[in-house]
Amino acid sequence: MSIHLRHFLRYQFPAIGWALLIFIGSSIPSRYIPSYKVFTYDKLIHISLFLIFGLLVYRAIEPRIKKDFFSWGRVFFSISVVILYGVLDEMHQGSVPGRTLEIWDAVADTVGGVLAALVIYIQHRMRRHAPDRA
Repeated sequence: MSIHLRHFLRYQFPAIGWALLIFIGSSIPSRYIPSYKVFTYDKLIHISLFLIFGLLVYRAIEPRIKKDFFSWGRVFFSISVVILYGVLDEMHQGSVPGRTLEIWDAVADTVGGVLAALVIYIQHRMRRHAPDRA
């Protein structure tokens, strides 16, 4: 396996795969979605899915740099990708039988992306201020 393929599979593929899973989930017509109580917390589900997506997008953007490198540009680009994908996903979901386009779902997706950025920032700060292990 080439180094480029290994690199793609390790860094970019997880974000693409997660985006595909979100797309597949939002493509299911409402009549096939079970009405379990867990689905009443759909905003938390949106936040969780897009928090993970935000982490994966950040990781996929510039994976060849040092692990401890932090970039605000990379953070803002990641948030932008999450917001755009969340809005496009809601638009797509609006065309699925029995599903609706909900602005509050897109807001929850955005919150997930912002929380991912916060997690990344906190993790970077903790690594930077951690005592060296000698």
